[in-house]
Amino acid sequence: MDFRKKLKVRLYVAIVYIILGLAMIVIPLFLKNDNNFASSLGFAFAVIGIARIRQYKLITKSEDSIKKREIAESDERSIFIASKARGIAFFSYIIVAALVIIVLQVLNYSQVALIISATVCFMVLVYWLSYLIISKRS
Repeated sequence: MDFRKKLKVRLYVAIVYIILGLAMIVIPLFLKNDNNFASSLGFAFAVIGIARIRQYKLITKSEDSIKKREIAESDERSIFIASKARGIAFFSYIIVAALVIIVLQVLNYSQVALIISATVCFMVLVYWLSYLIISKRS
């Protein structure tokens, strides 16, 4: 995909974030629902969308800044570092979640431990499937 198209897609996603955020703020007002969670989440989506649009404007203000950003995103070292960081984050989550599951079981919070263990199983399943797909493509 051309880098300019990728930037346009990011802009459209940011606009969707803003629309979704505004909907999450406005709809509970019409429903007379005291759902502060939806409004707070909607506000967060709107702020993220605005920040992404601002970032898009900064990147696309000149041809030079577009080229610098493209190089930064396609640099092998940056890709390796990002991949390594994701791997460390995944491994850390699995270890911490496993310890939390054990503690919760000891404290008789079996229902919460079950939910967390389901997320761990799901993440490991996604890892295995991703590994299989990537290894067959390479």
